[in-house]
Amino acid sequence: MTAVVTEGESARGTTRSTRRLVAVLMGGALVSKLLGFARELMMAQVLGASLIADGFRGAMTAILLPLAFLQNESVPAIMIPGQRDALARGDAPVRLASLTTALTLMALVLTIAVEAAGAWWIDAVVGGFVPEGRETTLAFVRIMALGMPASVALNCLAAGEIALGRSRITNLRAGLLNVCVMLGLALLMLTGRVDVLAWAFTLSFNALAAWGVWTLWREGQLSFAGARPSLVLASGADFLRRLRPLLALPFAEQLNVWIERLLTSRLGTGTVASLDYARTLTDSATLLISQPVGLGVLSSHPPEDDRARIERIAAPVLALALPASMFVVVFAPEIVRLVFFRGAFTEQAVALTSQALQGIAAGLWASTLGWILLRTLNSTGRNLHAALILIAAYALNMVFNLATASLQQSSGVGVLIIGTGEAVRSLVLLGGTLLALSCRRRIAVLILIAAGPALAMLGAGLMIRAEITGLLPRLTAGGGACAAAVAVAALLLMPATCRAVAVQIRDRIRDRIFSAGRS
Repeated sequence: MTAVVTEGESARGTTRSTRRLVAVLMGGALVSKLLGFARELMMAQVLGASLIADGFRGAMTAILLPLAFLQNESVPAIMIPGQRDALARGDAPVRLASLTTALTLMALVLTIAVEAAGAWWIDAVVGGFVPEGRETTLAFVRIMALGMPASVALNCLAAGEIALGRSRITNLRAGLLNVCVMLGLALLMLTGRVDVLAWAFTLSFNALAAWGVWTLWREGQLSFAGARPSLVLASGADFLRRLRPLLALPFAEQLNVWIERLLTSRLGTGTVASLDYARTLTDSATLLISQPVGLGVLSSHPPEDDRARIERIAAPVLALALPASMFVVVFAPEIVRLVFFRGAFTEQAVALTSQALQGIAAGLWASTLGWILLRTLNSTGRNLHAALILIAAYALNMVFNLATASLQQSSGVGVLIIGTGEAVRSLVLLGGTLLALSCRRRIAVLILIAAGPALAMLGAGLMIRAEITGLLPRLTAGGGACAAAVAVAALLLMPATCRAVAVQIRDRIRDRIFSAGRS
């Protein structure tokens, strides 16, 4: 008997596959985030907000800036749908090998350029550092630049796996980097050698890239046999052609990073590291929610009517993210003190990191939802539209930072202002994606509904800070208020889902009581 698969069954199968991929990505992101927290805690204890910490962060910026157009957000938006189509044609292994080779060779050329122009490049990126800080950053860059080609290769291989519905490389990449940096910190404490941090960073990328190439080749998902030089050149040229409408995006993104680093480096020692410590906390929303859900949306074929899917995604995200953002804004000093305040992490570092955290958290809810909605544009082929939204967001972030440059240095809250610039970017990102969607009015209504519990959380948090003393009592009371706000928001935004969950809980309790009575 021949099995007949209906269109509805196929769609349900695709939905289940996407959900599985999202679940795996979220699981990997959770593990990576836990390791990232451990890394930042260790770095805060060993280095604090010091010159060495600033130099390491500055070096990461210096080597990632030239790679912007090879591994920013536009690359998976191009590669994943392209690999998805190549799978249907049957030439995905050769295409992935050719494109990976082409982009890795481009990265090799950029590596040579960074090594050759190291001193000049450091002055351009973190010119506000004191001379000793610039020398430390340059020493890091000399070593860490050796991982640039592997970083680009990993980005390509990860996108190829996402198109296959797998996420091993994506999940391992950040986790392995975190483990290697922690090993580097341990060696630094044992040996006193600062360069082991840079070598740990570089070796992690190269080791994982080698493993990824070997694993995909062994499984038949990567084939260099047909990747002739002419095909490599053609793949690289085709990628650049597809990237051309989006080329302004990586430059806007990295120009924003450069301006931010340059301005932050002028605010004093420790400010660059403090900003990144704050992002360790706020990036949780991106890593655990936006990125997995967005990649799941991108890897699946879009339904004919995307409005229902968007609303199903937006409602729970808003119910959680808006009250949580207000909680972080109010209790940033307590959160930073609880997480980081030990070892070399001083009171000054607490103050700087708290300011950065408050500024960024004001727009955290918008970036969490905005990145997911942006992926719905990518999944329908509206890459240029998505790129223009991102460019506008980065442009306004840059304008804000430059317009407030003098205030940053004179006010004493320069890191807070820099963080607020990121919140401005998040709000523009969300606003731009909403304008591009046909269901924008419905999503706007959901935002207004969720704003009520979020504002209640903000008010309750301010009252708790005024009335309750002590770190843990404040956070406990604030956490309870946040949980209540999230529950109210969920009831308002997802009444049917909440009723269904309540019915399931009631039935389970009744069944257990009935079973206990019979026994």
